[in-house]
Amino acid sequence: MALIDTTSLVKRLTEYKDAYYNGTPLVTDAQYDALEDELRRVDPQHSFFSKVGAALPVGGAFPEVRHSVPMTSLNKAQVLDDLTAWFKGSGVKAATDFVMVTDKMDGASASLKYSKRRLVQVLTRGDGVTGQDVTRNALLMKGMVKMLPSTFPDGSPVPDTVFIRGEVMCFLSDFKKYFSGESSPRSTANGTMKRQTGHEKCQYLTFVAYRCMPNEQSMAAKSIELDALKSFGFTLPRLIKVAADPAQVEVVYQSYIATVRKALDYEIDGIVIDVDDAAKRDALGDLNGNPRGSVAYKFPHETRETILRSIEWQVGNSGRITPVAYFDEASFGGVKVGKASLAGVRQVEHLKLFPGCRILVTRRNDVIPRVEANLDMGIVNDL
Repeated sequence: MALIDTTSLVKRLTEYKDAYYNGTPLVTDAQYDALEDELRRVDPQHSFFSKVGAALPVGGAFPEVRHSVPMTSLNKAQVLDDLTAWFKGSGVKAATDFVMVTDKMDGASASLKYSKRRLVQVLTRGDGVTGQDVTRNALLMKGMVKMLPSTFPDGSPVPDTVFIRGEVMCFLSDFKKYFSGESSPRSTANGTMKRQTGHEKCQYLTFVAYRCMPNEQSMAAKSIELDALKSFGFTLPRLIKVAADPAQVEVVYQSYIATVRKALDYEIDGIVIDVDDAAKRDALGDLNGNPRGSVAYKFPHETRETILRSIEWQVGNSGRITPVAYFDEASFGGVKVGKASLAGVRQVEHLKLFPGCRILVTRRNDVIPRVEANLDMGIVNDL
């Protein structure tokens, strides 16, 4: 086996991660995960795994602010064996413990700070340590609670400082109505929340909350956090509490693939499993800088091979010019797809797309068509 050039591999992974978090992905999730797994195999302690999010843009227009509590990412499970291994490592037992299963929303992460119950700051994830202050834009979004009530559901008082975390989403219905021609709901959410001009479009984005931290601390259980968020008036992801058993979680996972995912009005790329008891979850510590007590169980992507015929340029409702790929129709569950918006010129150049090349196409969330790879000029070299 050839020796792995770790430096080159990390450089590529960093480029791909930055592009993903900036809403212009260059490779498929599966390709990225394969490269990351390769780095983990040859150097499991590499500092790359301690970094989350993306580097902040140089000269960004919004002020940079350090997160009081770092915004970490999640470790991933790709198959049932991965999930089973995570359960074994967590030490939780089906007979006594529970996990919360929620949607893994495919949007742009944000952190909200409340002072004396009033919303005073909204930060992007950034690199997980420092984010950008997009409060002006965030105040326009749906689901953005401006003032918290005075008590939690159990009657205890809400403290002076509360952090709420969640995902800024462009719901599919809003994407179709207000952002026609843009490449994807995720890139739309990420780009729109950071706009300096035309920021009024933020009114068509929605904040979905998934974590509540009074005084920067976890609450007693994930289920209690979610109950608090609901009582505060936040929009929540779909959630279910099940016994801490991989077989039971797998049933939920398969139901998502079969029916649940298709019925949602926003994109998800998997489910998130959290140990419900916060003390047990926090006691597990971190793995590669990410919490051991939570894991993202990713969905597989259904792909079709087809032939690219042309790339044309169109202007969306926002005035953004987007390249659109036209290809021989591919069928996904009886739905025929013949075109897909591309993330931008950079994706066209990176994939080395040209008329007549063989491409892989997916239909993200069974809704949004996307060109994932050029099979005639592969972007992921053999390692």
